[in-house]
Amino acid sequence: MTKCASRNNRKLILVRSDLLEKVARITAKEGKTFFAFTNEVFERAIEAHEMEVTLAEALEFYKMLKTGKNLGSIVLPSDLFKYMSQRLYAIEPDRVLSNWYESGLWNGSYLSIKFHGQDNLEVVKSFVKASLWDLNEFIISRSNDGLDVKCFSPNLSVECIEMLEKFLEGIFNSFGYSVKRSLCLRGIITMGLVHDGEDEKTRAFIRRPSMQIESQE
Repeated sequence: MTKCASRNNRKLILVRSDLLEKVARITAKEGKTFFAFTNEVFERAIEAHEMEVTLAEALEFYKMLKTGKNLGSIVLPSDLFKYMSQRLYAIEPDRVLSNWYESGLWNGSYLSIKFHGQDNLEVVKSFVKASLWDLNEFIISRSNDGLDVKCFSPNLSVECIEMLEKFLEGIFNSFGYSVKRSLCLRGIITMGLVHDGEDEKTRAFIRRPSMQIESQE
């Protein structure tokens, strides 16, 4: 609830006391006035609205992009990525798929530690949507015996789809889910997963000396 009163082209806005205390600490640290801080907040909120996103969506997207950067992700033109992937896949497909699976294990393990206490599925959904721009749809739904996962991306080749399926399998394995059924077609992945705890392969991977995750704020 907000009450406003006009005075010299300014408005009096009621704010929760806990938020006001946090703003006071931020402005003191950054050397800003309350007036400058609140105007900046409103400007950014209006800018987000004009982009047809909410501030929450923008912040979530940035948080996951930063997470991807911390994990060593890079941005490549999609045509170049597809060309490189197809050429390498043709030479040693088993090794490529194995590496994608291990990358998924690493990413999933990092996410589970970094965002401990949060809804794992929402974290995975946000991370995948922010990291894999070629995906038109990425859906995770709970079923009676586990999870159903669906991916749609007409632009991805069969090779890229198989790599993505292995990456997702690694992520979900790190959270204790195993794949019971999977279908990969050009531009389509459907997976059925059940929760059975971490398998020995996942535990061995997480115990590796390199699995030391520090906060990179």
